[in-house]
Amino acid sequence: MVAQKANRIASKATVKKSASAKINWDAISPVGEAKRVDVKLLTFDVNNPRFTPDKRPEADNDVAIISKLVSTADLGELVQSIATSGYINIEPLIVVLRDNKLVVLEGNRRLGAIKCLKNPSTAASARIAIPEFSAEVGRTLNDILVYRVAKEEDARELIGFKHINGPQAWDAYAKAVFAARWLDSDRGKKTSLSLAQIAARMGDKHATIHRMVTAYYVLAQAEEEEVYLIDDRFKKSFSFSHLYTGLSYLEFTDYLGMERTVRTEDPIRQPIDRNKFNELRQLLIWLYGSKSEATAPVVQSQNPDLGKLRDVLGSKAATVELETRGDLISALVTATPKHVRFSKHLVDANAELLRAQETLDGFDPLTQSELHQIAQSVFRRATMIRAGVDAAMGEMERAEAANSRKDERPAKRPARKALKGRSK
Repeated sequence: MVAQKANRIASKATVKKSASAKINWDAISPVGEAKRVDVKLLTFDVNNPRFTPDKRPEADNDVAIISKLVSTADLGELVQSIATSGYINIEPLIVVLRDNKLVVLEGNRRLGAIKCLKNPSTAASARIAIPEFSAEVGRTLNDILVYRVAKEEDARELIGFKHINGPQAWDAYAKAVFAARWLDSDRGKKTSLSLAQIAARMGDKHATIHRMVTAYYVLAQAEEEEVYLIDDRFKKSFSFSHLYTGLSYLEFTDYLGMERTVRTEDPIRQPIDRNKFNELRQLLIWLYGSKSEATAPVVQSQNPDLGKLRDVLGSKAATVELETRGDLISALVTATPKHVRFSKHLVDANAELLRAQETLDGFDPLTQSELHQIAQSVFRRATMIRAGVDAAMGEMERAEAANSRKDERPAKRPARKALKGRSK
């Protein structure tokens, strides 16, 4: 208890020092040790993979970051829990020294809740309600247990496992960012890990990390080469799964001229050839649209639109039509063979007519007389379709009968002259 109090006094004295003074971080939070420090010394990680394109704070200050955690990470629920029971220093926040600051690599959500409870003005600016709490609870917020790592790489396995398949899983884009950063930082090292090994350490058993990182590299290349900017997407939301699911289809990778790597190989860092940049931009606009061009995405929802786009990309004629007109439904018609369309339309029409038949007693001739003409039109069209189908069936049956007669025709008899020669 005395040691904790002395540590608190030392931490507070450090906070009051001028910005130019050199802080002895090794005394406050030694590398490789769990130690309590004043919460004022802790800084949010602005590079947190949690901050995906649609969950990115508007600025790097506390209010902006807390506001985003409120709207995307259920921070209010955690604030309520801590206000009721106090903060329990069991699991330390994982910190690293970056730019002369103790940056929280793991535990940013907990840090946000504590900062809100300790600073009502910050909470008010972030638009989060703070419940009343006791002085005893308040005392639990002063000194927070942290564990300092020497470098960010030292915390990867713990963070990865916790947020990839653990109880506090990130969304797909955050997982991809985290895994790609790990892979990139390991490239060229003597003891570097493959993506398959990284995925295994993160608890991924279904090779989804490989697909996610592949898609992340495609997006990263598009941004680096200024082919497409994620911030230019048409909608505020960002459906990363559209891309990483699409790239699992041969039709998508063929359109981009992408090499398909097996899951045991690392994804290619720059997967798209420069002569395919136009196709890359076009595909990303189909998936996410463009604010600058006032163009909505043709994929409004992954099911069924992504499958429709796949069918279109499987047809050269349909792909050209989509590139020219931007109409997914029209291009899908071009991509779909007539016999498939006829079958679907006929089955659908029969189902709708059955529903109409079941509600026939609801027909009111006084107020729905126009339906009589529609019924006559349906009859005429049905008669024409029946006549066409009967004609096609009759032609097929005649052809089959002709082929059958050919098969049953007896073989030619030997010439009469040859038979006479044998009798002599």
